[in-house]
Amino acid sequence: MLLRSQKSPSKHAPAGSPGRPNYAGGRPDAPAPAPGRPSPNPGGGGAPGRIHGLLELSATVLFPGLFVSALLTSYERLSEAGCEWLALPGALAGLVFGDFVTGLVHWAADTYCEESTPVIGRSLVKPFRVHHVRPQEICEHGIVETVGNTCILGAPLLALFLALAAYGQTGAAAAFALFAAAATVGVTVATNQFHKWAHHRRPPRPVRLLQRARIILTPEHHRTHHTAPFESSYAITNGWLNPLLNRTRFFRRLEAALRAFGIKPSRETSKPRA
Repeated sequence: MLLRSQKSPSKHAPAGSPGRPNYAGGRPDAPAPAPGRPSPNPGGGGAPGRIHGLLELSATVLFPGLFVSALLTSYERLSEAGCEWLALPGALAGLVFGDFVTGLVHWAADTYCEESTPVIGRSLVKPFRVHHVRPQEICEHGIVETVGNTCILGAPLLALFLALAAYGQTGAAAAFALFAAAATVGVTVATNQFHKWAHHRRPPRPVRLLQRARIILTPEHHRTHHTAPFESSYAITNGWLNPLLNRTRFFRRLEAALRAFGIKPSRETSKPRA
């Protein structure tokens, strides 16, 4: 989860293995002991924090318009090619690719680097690990805090897709690729909100309908990730890919492949904390 302001964890939370989040309880809303106590100071003050906050707000405001424009423009190109029907598989591809992208990012943030890692430590690694310590805290976040960081990354991509769809020479294949890519970006950005709803004890009725249809992440499915040994079900858009990724041990195999190149999980490289 992408957070910006965080409260310090409980003083009574026992320390777990460094680098690997240490969770507790079988429910996604159950509190968990801290792996090594995330820093109580989020470091969000000062000019850099204010600039980042302005970027989050601006990107969050711009993103919906860019998303709708990119989808509509690429759909027009599909229509011009007589392939409007490709919009449905394009949307489905976006849901699948978005699920994979969020799973990959989630796994990487849980497994590698530290909160002190430059650039991504504070904005990516720390939020995921703090979320596992205090999972219900996500329900207190507003829309900008929930999706702002991902909007910063997604808005420029949508602007690029929009420009390519509007001014480039696009046949049916290119239009389909742009439509699916825009859908993937939109789904990936919305995943933080889907994840937040999966932790809500009673989300809005339309959301519950989407969860029951398994279009977005359900609390029951997400509970697996917050249950020992906490090394599965990383995909959090809708979780469609988790059964396959879990069964094939995709992320464990990826860790082994990276270890062959000298890239080790942070739990193997971090110094024990006092």
